[in-house]
Amino acid sequence: MISTDVEQGIRAIERIQSEWSALVDRSESAASVFSRPEWHLAWLDAHPKTVPTLISAHAEGQLVGVLPLVRIRTDLKGMFATLISPSAGDVTDFNSPIVKPETASTVLPALFDAAFQHFGKYSVYSWRGFPADDPSLSILRSYFRNEGVAWNEVREPAPRLRFEGSGYQDAEKQWSANHRLDVRRRRKRLAQEGPLSLWQPSSLPEANELLEAFFDVHDAKWLSQGVPGKFQDSWRREHYRSILRRLWGRGLHFSTVRCGAVDLSYHFGFVSGGWLLWYKPAYRTDYAQFSPGKVHISLLVEEGYRLGWKGIDFLLGDEKYKFAWSNDSTDVVHFNACRYSWLPSYIWFTSARPLVRSHFVGIYWRSKSWVQRQRLRVAPTSSDRDG
Repeated sequence: MISTDVEQGIRAIERIQSEWSALVDRSESAASVFSRPEWHLAWLDAHPKTVPTLISAHAEGQLVGVLPLVRIRTDLKGMFATLISPSAGDVTDFNSPIVKPETASTVLPALFDAAFQHFGKYSVYSWRGFPADDPSLSILRSYFRNEGVAWNEVREPAPRLRFEGSGYQDAEKQWSANHRLDVRRRRKRLAQEGPLSLWQPSSLPEANELLEAFFDVHDAKWLSQGVPGKFQDSWRREHYRSILRRLWGRGLHFSTVRCGAVDLSYHFGFVSGGWLLWYKPAYRTDYAQFSPGKVHISLLVEEGYRLGWKGIDFLLGDEKYKFAWSNDSTDVVHFNACRYSWLPSYIWFTSARPLVRSHFVGIYWRSKSWVQRQRLRVAPTSSDRDG
């Protein structure tokens, strides 16, 4: 017998945090870090005005499922419509349902029954990053069909490098000749500039200091390409500080490529289920000719073989460079669901918004990045302030 509870507020998450963690720890999925309560709490730290709704399922007194949801009022890009989404859903690449696998066929429908009852029948649900190979996806599809729920799906690839053989040389053999030779050449050129190493902070204070530099390097790189800097938004900086604090020692993997005493490339990611998750990279644009990001991945491949990782998952996106490294790929499904397909908000998110984005996202990015560059001309960076 499955029973469900609906509670609101961060304290509801904190109350079952240990049970929730134990439920996730049973999974060997590469996505498990994104299912941890700390991942959701970090996002909520950066959105203090957002009140989460926690729907939990129990069987014989044991926690067997969790559905952490938030009601989001979108901005102009969403026509100010309201969405119901998993907390942290906008920053989560793999968003598997948090359920005990052997009970999923009954637990997942019970969780969504409780969600529809709580939020009302006119709500639009948005779920980003549902792994296409997760058995729960077919359960959810059957539930939608049986309940007469309208939904649409969009697929996106997630390329990855699955480690085969016993060492780095075995990984090289799987790459194209051009890619293999270019990686070797870039490493050799960069090593001529100074001693080359993969470096990680050894303490949380050291990692916090590194994170502030990462913010500036990341934004400088993207702004130079006419794309808005993510970390110009203070809430996003707070989000990453919270991720660092909450997941330090629980899967966080933060590294740089050092050439002498200079950090040229940064990667803020995770090790989960035996995989390195390539989440947020950045490199110094004044060293772009050395392709420091490419060197960074190469050094992480070496590190992964040494530590016994299963591979490197490049997460969502069909960027060309990801496939140059990869020998495998998975898909995720993004879906929107609603009781009534005629609702204007459902039509907007499933049909109109994708069309508008395809035509105007470039204009929006260029305009926003121009505004940010003008602002930065009169505002010191964190490194300027520290100096």
